[in-house]
Amino acid sequence: MTSAMGARSRISAILSSEITAERSVDFACFLASACCHCSCCAMAHARASLRQILWVYALVCVAVFAVTRLEPLAVVGRYAHLVVAAIFLLTSVRLTRRDPAHYGVALGGLLEPATDDRMAGPLGLFDLGRAIRKALPSAAIELGVAVGIGVVVFPLYTVGFYWWNQPATDFSLSLPPSVVSFVVAQLIVIALPEEAFFRGYLQTGLSDLTHRRLHVLGVELALGAWLLQAALFAAIHFMVEPHPARLAVFFPALLFGWARAWRGGIGAALVLHAMSNLYSEILARSWL
Repeated sequence: MTSAMGARSRISAILSSEITAERSVDFACFLASACCHCSCCAMAHARASLRQILWVYALVCVAVFAVTRLEPLAVVGRYAHLVVAAIFLLTSVRLTRRDPAHYGVALGGLLEPATDDRMAGPLGLFDLGRAIRKALPSAAIELGVAVGIGVVVFPLYTVGFYWWNQPATDFSLSLPPSVVSFVVAQLIVIALPEEAFFRGYLQTGLSDLTHRRLHVLGVELALGAWLLQAALFAAIHFMVEPHPARLAVFFPALLFGWARAWRGGIGAALVLHAMSNLYSEILARSWL
């Protein structure tokens, strides 16, 4: 009797352990399946996001190409640059409106919607004035950062400019006819729209698709996103003006992308972009 009870106890223990083991295996399989499902969902989402970014870029390229091809027409020529700027800027604002700060295009609140109930004023001028006043401290800091980067980079660029062009004449300072108008145009019509689109929307969107990071001169970057935004920037410039020299903008695009990653926004990159164009124009006028 005792031996029979012992045998039943051993059988029960064995069955219990087998059931526990089966449950453990089932639970492990469930976890593995859930993880696999989550991983597959994440990959599918990343692919969909990448397709969206590339489609947006392609459509912007088509629009910019169409406008620049129509530039010889008198009705278009005067406004071609403004239309291209509008394409870049409106696309960026539209696609980053849910979180401008994340995409680095808030500009100290300048491009964010008004958050108070005070009178907007005619055409929103009161709101614009308050936004500008709010953005001034941040703008001053980013201006200082851009100037600091320029102090380091521009002498190196000057050496490269001289080596590449081998000017036959001595340097003779020559400024653009209207420096103030040139600077304003570079800031608002060129730098702001391009930085908002390429370093704001594109670089951020591409960076969000990968967790792999690399430190470049102390700044954490998503290497693939950083290189790709610069390549796409160069490609659209080459498309507008198919000359190999236009591909050289790949390198300043790396600098602008680095500045955007460092500062967490496009402010310094925007100013640096305009400064670079002005400096390049002065060198060309003064040496070539």
